[in-house]
Amino acid sequence: MARRNFNLASIPLVIESSGRKLPGRANQALIGCGLLLLLPLILITCGRAPEGVPREPADPSRLTLYFNGTILTMTEGQPQVEGMAVRGEKIEATGSDEEILALKDGAAALIDLDGRVLMPGFVDAHTHLLNDHRSQGLSLDEAQYQALKNGITSLGTLYVDESFLREIQTFDESGFLRVRSGLYLVASDPCGSEKGAWWKEHPPSRVPGEMLRINGVKIFADGGSCGRVALSFELQPGQGTGDLWFTQDELQAMVAEVDAAGYQAAIHAIGDRAVVQALDVLETVLAGRPNTLHHRMEHVSVIPPEQIARFGELGIVPVLIGEYPSCTPYGPPIPGQYAQMEWPWRALREENPGLPLAWHTDVPFQSPNPFDHLLGFATRLDTAGRAVCPPAEALLDDTLPVEEALSMMTIQSAYALGRDEEVGSLAPGKYADFIVLAANPLSVEPAKLAENRVLLTVVGGRTEYCWPASQELCPGFANRTAVPLPDLRPPTAVRWLAAALLLFLPLAAMATRRRYASHMQPISGFSGILAGAIWLALLFMSFFPLWNEDTSMLLLTLPAFLMAVGTTGIAALWRRGWFGTLALWLALLGAIAFSESSVVSGWFRNDLGWGLFILGLLGHAIGLILFGSVNLRGRVFPRWNALPLIVGLLVLLPLASSSMLPESSDWPIRMLLGVLGGGWLVIGWLTIQAPRDSSHEQMNDAEQVVL
Repeated sequence: MARRNFNLASIPLVIESSGRKLPGRANQALIGCGLLLLLPLILITCGRAPEGVPREPADPSRLTLYFNGTILTMTEGQPQVEGMAVRGEKIEATGSDEEILALKDGAAALIDLDGRVLMPGFVDAHTHLLNDHRSQGLSLDEAQYQALKNGITSLGTLYVDESFLREIQTFDESGFLRVRSGLYLVASDPCGSEKGAWWKEHPPSRVPGEMLRINGVKIFADGGSCGRVALSFELQPGQGTGDLWFTQDELQAMVAEVDAAGYQAAIHAIGDRAVVQALDVLETVLAGRPNTLHHRMEHVSVIPPEQIARFGELGIVPVLIGEYPSCTPYGPPIPGQYAQMEWPWRALREENPGLPLAWHTDVPFQSPNPFDHLLGFATRLDTAGRAVCPPAEALLDDTLPVEEALSMMTIQSAYALGRDEEVGSLAPGKYADFIVLAANPLSVEPAKLAENRVLLTVVGGRTEYCWPASQELCPGFANRTAVPLPDLRPPTAVRWLAAALLLFLPLAAMATRRRYASHMQPISGFSGILAGAIWLALLFMSFFPLWNEDTSMLLLTLPAFLMAVGTTGIAALWRRGWFGTLALWLALLGAIAFSESSVVSGWFRNDLGWGLFILGLLGHAIGLILFGSVNLRGRVFPRWNALPLIVGLLVLLPLASSSMLPESSDWPIRMLLGVLGGGWLVIGWLTIQAPRDSSHEQMNDAEQVVL
């Protein structure tokens, strides 16, 4: 049998047994089509735009005096004053109007609050606004601007992997970061899989006033983001009690390692079993020591009554959501006998009077508007979609005074981020992070708390947002337009050309497969091998942060297209029966839809992209299964006659498992990449090696060209 190979030293496609080349026009067409296909893929890597505007520090000598207002300081000794003096990036003084105006010098700027309320900026102790910005269609700059417009001046990002850490560090180093940000590096993912000790390479920081800080390490104790929360009872009969990801010893070892290295531990614990486990672990790790690192617990949605006082005894900071989901419940209601365990915020406050209770939005899972959460704390009303939904009867008496809720959303949350000596209250020497409101939340009707508005946001003495109708608060300032995500798409004409080529070339090859069968066999075989290799490379890359959400879908375009071309090679070898031919057409159309889904979602930004992706996979898998079922007698691949059937069935496994596994699990896509990679690597090789069907048009051996 003639030895076949591909000579990289020469572009023409050669067969060593005959020494003949592909016809010139066919060769040129193949190369030209390849270049046309690759051109759009090359273009998407070009032309990245900057994702922010550098932040200018406040003039250290500039004095600004705010007077004639109600200033909520969030300090115990002087909770309300009339005026405040800011010099540079820090607060110089607070007091009466007379005391503040007495500080006036020739260059001082005077801001008449005209009775408005000035208070510390909101501190969101736990959000995903920044790390999840791409899935929300936002650039980092747009995401932080959304926080500033809502009056959030400091926040904690509670899911930081290596990829996002590099991204936000570059953002900060370029001077673009405008909201004080604390980072929590992930030691485990939402499904309980450990991420390794990579976080040890990035030590925590405690520099006063820094815009970016590495605070601690995030550990998931139970489900909620993935799987189900760990409860001591069943929400519904037969559902079980949820997922506790680690044993007591495993979680204790992780937290002890975090504590010993000087990081703050942030433990995700929603269900009561997880809350008790986390409290037991922290008690053991602290061993009677004070909680100087401010170890904290996230969400704590279900707490046994007998465990509430332990938070204060251990000094563990609970991080709570204010916006109760009455409009859009997370799941079935808690059975009546356990209802008092859900969100017991008043009991937490009453039984732990000296313990800081922190607040968080948990964006994008909850509203980014702090006033929606303030309404929830004070009334338990929910305004999801702006429709007001009353809470369950058992929750009506479990509310907090507005003063206490505001303290939680400022100074107490600052404590959770380790910034309570810097921000969260208005006192001389602290950083000038504050907001001005349209209405006083202490006097507004409770049901209308969510209607309030931020008029001015200042971070480090520098105005970052000013409501256009309140220019008297920010004379000479103009709101900037946040820099959007860079548009990586090529020109419109190229996009349409690429979509047309992805559709037309495989269809044309399929339609002419018999006429050019001698050429189609090696070309499609090599395409299948290349598709398999790319799938396996993507599988390898999925274990490392080597791409981001901007380009990950587009990376699927080329191997899916090559998979479509590979299908035509099988069709060129198959000449027995209409059923098998129709099955191969189905597999081809599925692969085309698969490749088109990447272009649609990435370049045309259409919601159809994900639907095409799923339909394409299903179509390709079903086509291979149907074809494989009529190929069991070895009509195409001797000794490998069941391969298409096996590959098709295995492709269905990740699709089936993805309906059972949580969205955050990477394993369905990794299974898919492995099946497609290994399967098409072998299918492509077998296509090249397969003997020609005797019913084909007679051809000379010299006309049998391979790659």
